[in-house]
Amino acid sequence: MRTMTRLAIALGIVVGALVAVLWSWTYTPLGRLDLTAAVVARFGTVEGPIDMSPEARAAANDRARSLQLAASPVHPVSSEDRTVDGPRGPIPVRIYRPESAATLPFHLHIHGGGWWMGNDFSFDAGTIGLAAAIPAIVVSVDYRLAPEHPYPAGLEDCEAVLRWIAREGAALGGDPSRISVGGQSAGGNLAAALALKMRDEDGPSIAFQYLQVPATDLSDAREWRSYEEAGEGYMLTVEGIRQMVDGYVPDARLRLDPYVSPLLEGRLAGLPPALVVTATFDPLRDQGEAYARRLEAAGVPVTQHRAQALHAIAVSSDEGRVVRELAIEALRRALHP
Repeated sequence: MRTMTRLAIALGIVVGALVAVLWSWTYTPLGRLDLTAAVVARFGTVEGPIDMSPEARAAANDRARSLQLAASPVHPVSSEDRTVDGPRGPIPVRIYRPESAATLPFHLHIHGGGWWMGNDFSFDAGTIGLAAAIPAIVVSVDYRLAPEHPYPAGLEDCEAVLRWIAREGAALGGDPSRISVGGQSAGGNLAAALALKMRDEDGPSIAFQYLQVPATDLSDAREWRSYEEAGEGYMLTVEGIRQMVDGYVPDARLRLDPYVSPLLEGRLAGLPPALVVTATFDPLRDQGEAYARRLEAAGVPVTQHRAQALHAIAVSSDEGRVVRELAIEALRRALHP
C-alpha cells in the first residue's frame, strides 16, 4: 500500500512538473500564447535551411491533410475537379458548390505555403466550410509552385483562373459580377497582387480581397520591428521567409515590382475593399499592417484585425474561430449586398 502511495505521489509530481513546463511556454516577451500554439512554436519552428524539394512538398501536404478537421457545413457542399487553360498548360482547380436555389457569387481561394507547397488541395476542409458559410461558389487554384516555377508563374495562373471565372461563371451556375479573392500568407500576397494587376489592366471586377497574414514586401529593403520581435521561435522565421522569397523571386530586382511587393505600389486608390488579418507572433505582422494603413490612406475601405496567434492562426482554436467569423461576415457583406 505504501509503495502504491509513493508511486502515485511520484507520478503526481512528474505530471505537475510537466504541466508547469508546458504552461511556462505560453509566456513570451510578446504576451501570452495559448497552449497549443506554444507547443507548435516550440516543436514546429524550423531552424536552418528549409528542404523545398518535391519530396518535402508532398510530405508537407500530407501532414496538412492529416491535421485538418472535418468540415461541418450547415448545407451540403459538392466538389468538382477541373482544369483551366493557362499560359503554360492546364491549371487544376477544385470547385466547391453549396446547395442553394439562389445564384451564388464566386470566391477565388489562393492557398498559402510559401509559394512552394500547399498544392493538391491540402486544405480541403476549411474551403468547404467557407463555401457553405458565405455562401459562395469557391474556386481553389492549384497554381504552379517555386522553385521549379518562379515568379510570375503562380500569379499568371491565378489571373488565368480569375479571368476564366469572369468569362465562364454564368455557365458554372454562378454570378460572375460578384467575385472576391483571398488567401493566407503567400496566398495573401498573390491575392493582393492580383487585385492590383486587375485594377491596372482593367481586368475582371473584384468585389473584395481577404488577406490573411499576407507578405506584402518581399524586397527586404526595410527593417520591420516584427522581424526582430517574432523572427525566431514562433514557427515562421525570418531566415525561412528569405529562403522562400529566394525560391519564388530569384531575381532580386523583381522584388521591387508591386506585383511581387504590393506595399511598394505608389498608388493604391481604386482597389477593392479589404479585410487584412495579421498575427502578433508573426514576422510578417508589420508589413501586413503597413499595407492595411496604406490602403486606408488611399481611400480603400479596410478592416484590420490582429490575432493573438502565430502565423498559422488556425492552430489557436479561439483566435482561429474569431478570424473565420470576421472573414465570413466580411465576404457575406461584399458578395451578398
